[in-house]
Amino acid sequence: MAVFDRTAVIVGANIFGESILKALKDSWNIICIDIDENLINSLKEKYSEENIIFVEGDASSLLTWKKIKKIDENIIEKINNIIITVRDPDVALETCRVTTEVLNIKANIFVLLFYPEKKSEFLKFENVEILEPTELITKILLTKIEKNYSIAINIGLRQGEIIEINVLARSHLVDRKLKYLKATRWRIAAIYRNGKLIIPTGNEKIKIGDKVVIVGDPKVLQNLVELFTKGVPQFPQQFGANIAVPYNSLLRKTLEEAVYIKKNSQAHAIYIYPLKEKVKKEDIYLLTENFEIKSPINSLEDLLKIDDDIGLYVYPLKKSLIPFYHLCKLRKVFKLAKKPFLLSSGKIPYKKIVISLNCPDPAFVLSIGIELSRLMKIPYEVIYVTLPKELRGIEEENELKERKEIVKDYEQIYKKKIKFEILEGNPVKETVKYTCKETENTLFVVAYDKEQKISFFEPHVPFLIVKKLTCSSLVIPLGSEEIYG
Repeated sequence: MAVFDRTAVIVGANIFGESILKALKDSWNIICIDIDENLINSLKEKYSEENIIFVEGDASSLLTWKKIKKIDENIIEKINNIIITVRDPDVALETCRVTTEVLNIKANIFVLLFYPEKKSEFLKFENVEILEPTELITKILLTKIEKNYSIAINIGLRQGEIIEINVLARSHLVDRKLKYLKATRWRIAAIYRNGKLIIPTGNEKIKIGDKVVIVGDPKVLQNLVELFTKGVPQFPQQFGANIAVPYNSLLRKTLEEAVYIKKNSQAHAIYIYPLKEKVKKEDIYLLTENFEIKSPINSLEDLLKIDDDIGLYVYPLKKSLIPFYHLCKLRKVFKLAKKPFLLSSGKIPYKKIVISLNCPDPAFVLSIGIELSRLMKIPYEVIYVTLPKELRGIEEENELKERKEIVKDYEQIYKKKIKFEILEGNPVKETVKYTCKETENTLFVVAYDKEQKISFFEPHVPFLIVKKLTCSSLVIPLGSEEIYG
């Protein structure tokens, strides 16, 4: 029989089966099985000159496979792939069992599954891969309808983890260096520009009209489509879909601030975690409708240990009468946090945002601060404190130069002048003084390195700044898997 090195069995000569047969017949040996005698005879006549074996029978029955073996005693060992297109999931399941457990065929088995509720029953077979026609057709339609992006449907996991996006002129990511994107659970794998492939580096910039191939978490990629094609801010979607907040009768202001952020961000819902007190739903409804009451927590620190697709933790940190106690509590928060957290003052609405570049990865922090400014429709200011010029060494000069370049890059991206204050002196003292000089209704944004220890002997600038502030602070831990994917 064989004129090719590869053999495929197609179970079901329906429209899918025949389409697959047509695609493979010029480079594969084909065995086509169907229980419908008329259909088999029709295909035999239609493909009489092709190298195809048509078998009438039930592929879930051993009798059919014995019929196939009579054609060629060694044919079973030659099978590389089995493609099952029959609509009846029970027949498909039994075919999988017979071919793998009884006949011990080592081939890959692909099942077109029309009833997703049966999917779990196929998972016990290691060599079986499920393809859901409805899902595939939906993705193809999205590709046709949404002209600005395409979803890979026949490579990888086929779950939308690979997409290609057309970058439009209105995206604020245009002309932005990739090293400043700080991708979360996604990566830019390739850029196509003017018919050429570009393997991206950190210094590469995205241009208008580029086709960008991105790989990552399918949920995250769906949000990125808006960000790349329309420049729509997504906070806190980069980190998770929901806001987590503890609640009892003493934390009303904290919940109000969480609701305020929810209304002025892209968060899906507020997850409320009762703290040593039963929560009444009717109290919450007065503030917001989009919430879920979750399992109680025993301490505020327990909040930071919860995953639950959280993108922001709202943490009440009231100043203690005992400074050392307050210091220990805050240190614990910095140590436990793996995603952005808000140290809530309860002072809303915000009047402005102050973004500190006295932190690692200033570009990342600046991008988050600008997103919040756009979402909340309030102004932002950028601040960096350095040593007086006569005391600066090469390292300090390079850090100042880097931050000036970053701000200049963002001014080009947004086509807008950024209010950027460069101060000299103690970074903690000067930052606190600047941030609170006009109003306490300020949102302060900063990041810190989780690897840096907080100790008396090694000043931790972001920690010391936040410790002294009386306004709310959005703090972003850098270096954790949750942030960088």
